[in-house]
Formats: sequence, structure tokens, C-alpha cells
Amino acid sequence: MKIESIRPGQRDKEKLVIRTECGSYISARIDDAYTLRVGDEISCEKAAELEAACSAEAVKKRAAKILSHHSISKNELSKKLREKGFSDEDSDKTADWFSERGMIDDAAFACQVAEYYKRRGCGELRIRQELSRRGIERELVEETLSRLGSSEGELCALIEKRLRGKAPDADEKRKLYAFLLRRGFKYEEIRSAMNELKLDTEDIE
Repeated sequence: MKIESIRPGQRDKEKLVIRTECGSYISARIDDAYTLRVGDEISCEKAAELEAACSAEAVKKRAAKILSHHSISKNELSKKLREKGFSDEDSDKTADWFSERGMIDDAAFACQVAEYYKRRGCGELRIRQELSRRGIERELVEETLSRLGSSEGELCALIEKRLRGKAPDADEKRKLYAFLLRRGFKYEEIRSAMNELKLDTEDIE
């Protein structure tokens, strides 16, 4: 098929839009199409090659823009790219490309997220939930949690802060217990911390 016109893209000036005599349009990177001229013949294979390279460039640009705003996991980047309309294959390949070059580090990101929620007074269950929600693989979630260490000290401090020096009655202890469960602490952890602080737990069972 013969090239009828070559114009810069309307939205993306770094790409070219090639119109053929049969009315089809081909998107191409400038670097890949600079040798083409109006009147040249272009094969279907060459057109597909140009389109693929242009699509790969576009998805990388979008990924770079996403990553410039905040850190995310590889799976989360792939998900965001799919939400932007890119194919599953292009999204996954691009996320892998950035990960292989060290621009995405799931292990470091997982530690960052885990430490953040631990500082906010959240327990293991909540931290696990947040890591999974951000696309961290299960094995890495477990590895990250194993490095956090015991949360008993933070839990006792959180209980003391919540009580503000008061001696809670049974109803207040039940409310405290429910609050700590919502924060992602396990039943056994809560019980142990409350006993450590000399708070009777029999009336909340």
C-alpha cells in the first residue's frame, strides 16, 4: 500500500500519523519513520512493526509519568496501565521493563508501606491487607512481615494513648478491643498487651 500523507500527531507531537491510499492510518515513532516519504510503498508487516514500536513507546511514557508521582509495585503499575486503555501484554511487559532496570523495587516498596502502617499503629493483619492491595506478591508479603518484628511495644503504647490514664470499665474495654481489631491486631496480641498493662480481659470475652 502507498503512503498518501505523513503528519505529526495531534495530541502527541513526538509521533507521526501515516495515511495510506486505502484510508488506513498508521501511528509511528519519528525515529522509526523518518526515512519514509509520501508516495512510498509500505508493507503490512512494516506497518504492524511501526504500530507496535509506537504503542510500546506510548505505554512507557505513561508508566514513567505514573512512577514520577509516587512509588508503586510492579503489579500495581501494570494495573494502572490497563486502566488507561493499554493491552494486558503491553502493560505487563512495560512493568517488567521498568522493574528489570531497577526503577521499580517491590521489596523496598513493601518495606516502606509496612513501616508506614506500623508507625500509624496498625497490626499485622492490616499491614498484610495493605500490601496485598498494592499488588505485592504473597511470598514477599510474608517476607516483609517477618522482618517487622514484634508489635507488642507499639500495641501497649497505643492502648495507653487510647485510655489516657483512665481505668476502663467493661464496656470501654470492649470498645478498645474492637478498635484494635479494626487496626489489624490479632486477638492473642490484644489480650497479651492488655494483660501486660494489668487490664483484666475476662469481661470482654
